[in-house]
Amino acid sequence: MLSQVVSTQKNAVALDLDVANNRVFWCDRFHRKIYSAFIHEASDPSQQVLLVDSSLQTPVGLALDWLQHNLYWTDSGDKSISVASVDGTKRRVLINTDLSEPRAIALDPHHGFMYWSDWGTRAKIEKAGMNGVDRQVLVADNIEWPNGITLDVANRRLYWVDSKLHLIASVDLNGAHRRTHMSSAERLGHPYALAVFEDRIYWTDRDRAAVFMANRLTGQDVHALAENLNDPHDIVVFHQLRQPQGPDSCNLGSVANGGCEYLCLKAPQITEHSPKYTCACPDGQDLGPDMRGCVFLSLLSALTFLAGAPRNDMAATSSPPTGFTPGTRATVAGDFPLPSVGVSQADAIPHLTTAPSGSPEPLTPLSTLKPLSSQESKALVPIVATVVFGLVCAGVYLVWRNWRRNSTKSMNFDNPVYRKTTGEGEEDEIHIGSCYPLHIAVRTGGCVYPPR
Repeated sequence: MLSQVVSTQKNAVALDLDVANNRVFWCDRFHRKIYSAFIHEASDPSQQVLLVDSSLQTPVGLALDWLQHNLYWTDSGDKSISVASVDGTKRRVLINTDLSEPRAIALDPHHGFMYWSDWGTRAKIEKAGMNGVDRQVLVADNIEWPNGITLDVANRRLYWVDSKLHLIASVDLNGAHRRTHMSSAERLGHPYALAVFEDRIYWTDRDRAAVFMANRLTGQDVHALAENLNDPHDIVVFHQLRQPQGPDSCNLGSVANGGCEYLCLKAPQITEHSPKYTCACPDGQDLGPDMRGCVFLSLLSALTFLAGAPRNDMAATSSPPTGFTPGTRATVAGDFPLPSVGVSQADAIPHLTTAPSGSPEPLTPLSTLKPLSSQESKALVPIVATVVFGLVCAGVYLVWRNWRRNSTKSMNFDNPVYRKTTGEGEEDEIHIGSCYPLHIAVRTGGCVYPPR
């Protein structure tokens, strides 16, 4: 039985679910927005919540971190991977280099890793920490159009469909032990997205306008679950076992959000000593010396310059901590290298260190501090001028980019998946539906698929 969950969508191409809270999330490529709604209320447009409505060009992949409550997506328009809080109020670009056509994305919030596919000139599947660090390529050989990926968390494997090679394959989560489960142009006309649950594989086929399932282990026992669909795209399984519960690493202690001023992101769990989370700042800002608060990049540059001053001057600007005694000194901002990116280890907290016995380092009294010399003051002038000029240039560029984006009326891609041209006059509508009792949500409809 097929029932419609969300109707009158223009060009929704990706979705994910919050099983515990009974919510559905989806991105609309035509409107360039990301939405959310409770599943039982999603058919009512007044109950659909707009989460992200700016700085999106071509959102094509979506995944929910159901433990730390963050939303991740890929954008093939500006070639980036971004993250936002689940309410959409805080966001940041995580990766925007060496991406050609990023497409599907999947998360493993228990271990802190995200995985994504890229069907560009050098097609590949990659992974990185959910905070954007420790990036690595998993699959780069014998791959063409990896339009869909999914995780089998229980068996620690990643599955993908290749629309050009007409196959379904998998590797372990380190990119090893590759296996082809199905390879047939007849049975896999144009597979686009897939989901794995227990011993079954489910996938959408845009050529056949249907959803199919098969045995995950043998690739046999293929049959259709839903047919005569309108251009099916994404597919997810709705079941509690698909999103196993675990601790929210950002709220384990008494301090909310891990003490982070902005975003708190799960860190990759590489060893037992890996930090549980890291803090991140909005675009254009970076972590301050405490590794939790955020400062503008221009201010951080100024702080970096001032950090080059004698260490005693830096230490003297800080009040001694409670219980401070001669023979100890406070390690302050000048004792730590300032961060160069907006994501850093959350446990890198300034601490107290004891000076070697017999050689105490008393703090320099404030009264002995010297003002900046005329030469130092003159040195600051070009730095401040450069910072101001850079901010003005950045503002002009953002205005120009926004004007150019709004004036663009069409998009064309090499992959037949994306050979849709959008315009103001489009009136086609697509829908998000679910099949019961199998509880599978399918994104359907909209795009025109050209003849090969």
